[in-house]
Amino acid sequence: MLQHKISWFILIVILVTSGCRQEPYIRTFDQLSWQDDQNGCNGDRINQFGILMDQQNELLGWKEATIRNYLGSPDYHELYVRNQKFLIYYIEPTMACGTVGKENPLRLYVRMDALGQSKEISLKNN
Repeated sequence: MLQHKISWFILIVILVTSGCRQEPYIRTFDQLSWQDDQNGCNGDRINQFGILMDQQNELLGWKEATIRNYLGSPDYHELYVRNQKFLIYYIEPTMACGTVGKENPLRLYVRMDALGQSKEISLKNN
């Protein structure tokens, strides 16, 4: 009987602690400079980009609110099929930055599934 209670207790502890994940953590990534570099105008995102891509798996499986809290509000978002969407962050300066902007800047895409979890990180330049 005691062994049965201990088994239930261990199971409950495992279930409770497995659902308690902290926010993503990417070593040496400067969240504030990334968040403050809207449309990539300051050039800070291009400096952080390599660090982010090396550890991109840290961003997978998180809810949209957590991604937005970590990376800041996306510069753009795109709706996709089956209630999926992309959060888009410009890495290089856009035309909105003035004379230094590019017509097709490098962009980071975070694909969110229908349940609101991040499923894929990709880059586009066209």
